[in-house]
Amino acid sequence: MLTYRKWAAALVASLALLSNVAHADERERPPVADKVVAYAGEQGVKVWTLRIGERSANEALVQVEGIDHDWNMRIQKMQVEKTAKYTRYYTTVDGQKYAALVIQGSDSWAPSELYLPGEPNSLKVAYSQGLSEQGNAQAFLTDYLNQK
Repeated sequence: MLTYRKWAAALVASLALLSNVAHADERERPPVADKVVAYAGEQGVKVWTLRIGERSANEALVQVEGIDHDWNMRIQKMQVEKTAKYTRYYTTVDGQKYAALVIQGSDSWAPSELYLPGEPNSLKVAYSQGLSEQGNAQAFLTDYLNQK
């Protein structure tokens, strides 16, 4: 029969193990930008973006919301390519590089476009300060990590 001391020791050991697992999870979280950048557009579409990893990695998390498409609410890691005129967010579709989001210039008010696989037309989107302020970078990262 287990004594009180054995039960207490088992409880302490279990709590220590759970604490180590929680700390390991925290260490495995990749760095992200401090702020989410969001865009709003035609037909109520919303696009949320967040840099993930070091800046030099040129990667971002991208979530599209408010569309009737397989990508709705799915958070995807995409490659980011910046030029003087555009910032493009790429993913792979059917084994091919696919530009899903094209942000025009450094002017946040310039019309930009969201391209969805299988859709004949792009959707116009523009930077939304209000949506961006609603975004929480750490919560967005958590949602991405839990989605896998």
